[in-house]
Amino acid sequence: MKKTILATMVVCSSITVFSQSTPSKVSHDGFYLSMAAGPAFGNINGDDNTGKDYKVKGEAFGLDVQIGGAIKPNLILHATLQNKTLVGPKINGVKMDNDHTFQELFYGAGLTKYTADNFFFTGNVGLGNFLQTESANNSNSGGTTTDPGFSFNIKAGKEWMVSKKWGLGGALFYGRTSLKNSGAGYSEKWNSNRFGLYFQATLCRSK
Repeated sequence: MKKTILATMVVCSSITVFSQSTPSKVSHDGFYLSMAAGPAFGNINGDDNTGKDYKVKGEAFGLDVQIGGAIKPNLILHATLQNKTLVGPKINGVKMDNDHTFQELFYGAGLTKYTADNFFFTGNVGLGNFLQTESANNSNSGGTTTDPGFSFNIKAGKEWMVSKKWGLGGALFYGRTSLKNSGAGYSEKWNSNRFGLYFQATLCRSK
């Protein structure tokens, strides 16, 4: 995870140097596609109707994809998909092997506002759920998923234009999911706080 953070910082520094010759004032218009990835942090907590508590934590990797278009210059409306994946997480202090993954999924919509200097702020609302899986190499292979619940996330950062259509940059993000999961004879409550650092690449016509 430390290597991932270091690599992200190096890439962002390189972008800054490369883009010093590009115009500082940018206006985004038209089709919009943003793809981001980077290290993610934060615990996932749960409890059930028997009084048992759960805490899931560990190093994670986050993905973020937004697709949409400008409703006016520098204001983007988009659909958003996000994923936070923990490989071999600790569940109640017990380290799982790497065949075991715990994912937090988000699907919703939001707005991104850019300034003329290409700083941006994003807000998304939608549904989130948690997915726990074990690979076919494990004797207990299979997966379980929760019911969906309310989720939101925010992101803020800066991009540098490396061409008239492509911007590269970095962002900090925060999100939260809260839900109730129920079935025959059981009920659970789950919630999360997720935050981290993204390296981001964006395709959007700019003036």
